[in-house]
Amino acid sequence: MNVNFLIALREGLEVSFVIGFLLISLVQSKKQHLIKSVVYGTITGVIVSIFAGFFLFTAFGELGVNVQQNIEGVIQLIAAMLIFYFIYWLSNQSSSNISEKLKSEVMMKDHTLSLFLMASVFVIREGLELVLFVLSNAQSIAFVGLISILLGLIAAVLIAYLFIKTTLNLNIKVIFTLLGVLLIFFGGKVFTEGLFDFINSTRVLETIAYYGYVIISLITLFKNYIRSIYKKFK
Repeated sequence: MNVNFLIALREGLEVSFVIGFLLISLVQSKKQHLIKSVVYGTITGVIVSIFAGFFLFTAFGELGVNVQQNIEGVIQLIAAMLIFYFIYWLSNQSSSNISEKLKSEVMMKDHTLSLFLMASVFVIREGLELVLFVLSNAQSIAFVGLISILLGLIAAVLIAYLFIKTTLNLNIKVIFTLLGVLLIFFGGKVFTEGLFDFINSTRVLETIAYYGYVIISLITLFKNYIRSIYKKFK
């Protein structure tokens, strides 16, 4: 499965859930007149994210080879740490906690400007994270990579729609956990590549770094399950 697709799916899911919960809360509280603010804010966020992404990709491509390699290494390490942070956060959440966290994003005053800014800033934030992740996988930036990102975002919107439409019958924790497992292996790849952009290495060291990241991340993600199994056999 294409890495860009997974990254776009993960970022798109969070945006889709938050915007979806926000729209539902407005409908349920009979404040449909404020929906336009959310829609316009979302569109603004998407446009700004596209221009920011285009600028960063262009600037990145115009740098010298050595500078580009160093910046790519830093970006890869940041991306790996962000993935690990997501895994750590996910390991401490239950399904209800994740839903409440996403819903808490919409708890703001029902003011037109506040809703507009909230939607646009949230979309821009996730959009920039998406750009960061894709830059860390720079060798895949091409037409196929862009199509993968688009498909990932479409899939995210559809999943969020079905999730909300079925009144949360789907288990959001399972969805994010599956994405987490897939992203862990991508995190191991960018961590290893980023680290050894600055450190001379051998194939053995690269393998140790890769599997070290993957194993630690998997243990972190499933630490509660590991603890429960340990208690059963204790």
